Amino acid sequence: MSARPWHVPESEAGDLPAGALDGIRVLEFGTILAIPSCGVHLSDMGAEVIKVEPPAGDPHRGAQPIIPSEGKGFVAMNRGKQGVCIDMTRPEARPVIARLVERADVVLMSLKPSDLPRFHLTYEELREMNPRLIYLEHQPFGEAGPYGGEGGYDVVVQGMSGVAAMMARANGPAPATVVPAIADMTTGVASALAVVAALLHRERTGEGQRVRSSLLASSILLAGNRTTWFGATDPVPYARFGEAIAEARGRGADFEEQRDVYIDTVFPAVKLGANTYFRYYRTSDGMVSVGSTSPAINARIRRVLELDDPRTESAFDLDDPADQERLRAFAEACEAKLLERTSAEWIAAFRAEDIPSGPVNWPPESFDDPQIAENRFYAELDHDLIGPHKTFGPVVQMDATPLRTHGSSPPLDRDTDEVLGVAGFSADELATLRAAGVIGRGG
Repeated sequence: MSARPWHVPESEAGDLPAGALDGIRVLEFGTILAIPSCGVHLSDMGAEVIKVEPPAGDPHRGAQPIIPSEGKGFVAMNRGKQGVCIDMTRPEARPVIARLVERADVVLMSLKPSDLPRFHLTYEELREMNPRLIYLEHQPFGEAGPYGGEGGYDVVVQGMSGVAAMMARANGPAPATVVPAIADMTTGVASALAVVAALLHRERTGEGQRVRSSLLASSILLAGNRTTWFGATDPVPYARFGEAIAEARGRGADFEEQRDVYIDTVFPAVKLGANTYFRYYRTSDGMVSVGSTSPAINARIRRVLELDDPRTESAFDLDDPADQERLRAFAEACEAKLLERTSAEWIAAFRAEDIPSGPVNWPPESFDDPQIAENRFYAELDHDLIGPHKTFGPVVQMDATPLRTHGSSPPLDRDTDEVLGVAGFSADELATLRAAGVIGRGG
């Protein structure tokens, strides 16, 4: 089978089959990143996604602005959608929203939970209008607990989950924010998965349901195997960490000192160079990655580097200070060896031995990486107001129901009259609503 490009824009789709969610209508009441990114994934799968914004627009429109109301972040996270403006604070907006809900299959909701009753947008109220509705409610911290029901941001959950402590660079005495907003983006993927599963359940049973997502839960997922506890191994090092971190905080230790405490007490092998086969290295002209968790690939890496790892010796003991020093020396030898040749030379040498390796690109360089470019992992789109731009393409691909992009993001208020007209509002009714400020962008 010949290789297919990953991304096929709508303009080149031709007679490709419709997406898996063709015919599904989604109403998105989402702002900033997490739930808008969910809407993008559903759009790529073929769903009709209608983004509902207040008259002033999603606040994300102001991030990295190119022109007023059109910022880079908003454009990237809202492609393939229709855009309508409704002032949900107005009582006259209720029948407008009701008409849209009655025709929807899915509602994506990321308004602050405490605001939902005020706008009559709770699941219970919308379910009365449409019992088959799939209602995804985003609760950043979950429903329970001291933060339950509050709004939240990626940076806060990174800190609470331990992700920031592990991944952040130091910014003076404190950690720097981890960017990009990884908890937001993970929540978008997880939310899309949950919506699709709920749609399958509805197909089988006829039942709609409420689905919940959480930034904090997503951030804990991202922490992965570093946020686990095993009774067989962890009570002693975790107790040791608890005592050491309390002492460090008590004497005013900064972020790097506190991270050293964590590594020294919980993952001491890290400082000894134990991750030699799974890391980034500097070369004579840049940086490369090497990735292996296989003894066979590890052996091939040693062969390419012409170095011996003391851990292959049966008598090696990680608790022996002399062996610890030998391991450090091995790690330093690997680093020195990689500095002898260029990135391209090392990547070629590793790949010749079937060793996973690649360049370390800065974001602007990723557009021209041949592996990325030839697969068309980026989407090239044309915005109504700001022109051509590149952004991430569909995150997965399917043979029978291909994913594709459906245009760039909507300018503010672009589709209000068209969407509401399809929902049954007459031209006179729309004119009246617009004149009253119930629909349409603010002045």
